[in-house]
Amino acid sequence: MMVVLTYEITARYLFNSPTSWAHETTTMLYGTFCILAGVYTHRHHGHVRSEAIYHLFSVRGRAILDVITGGIGLVIFAVFFVVAFEFAAESWQSGELSSKSTWAPPIYPFKSVLPLAVGLMWLQSLVHFIRDLRTALGITPAVDVVEQ
Repeated sequence: MMVVLTYEITARYLFNSPTSWAHETTTMLYGTFCILAGVYTHRHHGHVRSEAIYHLFSVRGRAILDVITGGIGLVIFAVFFVVAFEFAAESWQSGELSSKSTWAPPIYPFKSVLPLAVGLMWLQSLVHFIRDLRTALGITPAVDVVEQ
């Protein structure tokens, strides 16, 4: 993305020859990066939570809260996955091209990242849910998620 932006800035300001493809390319790459960064952040417990309330509970109490919210999250991610998969499938079937520029690149590969990311988020949420459920039921020793 940085290479594309550097090329665009050089072409535009040094050679007075802006590209028709750089802005759209960086937008698609950045969107892809952000979606996959959400999965990475979830893996490392980096999303925001209400720590002031969360720390009032014991490790097992936190696990119970996480089981409740995690169960809701699994259902929501499952619905999102179905919608995102249909969204990407329609794009592939129609061979969708961008209408935002004269370049008209195919956008179905980028739309395919959405169900991939949601699927990975669902799998990671399932792992968190199982771990938290085991902690809540006392099957495994309690592990403080915040300190991991």
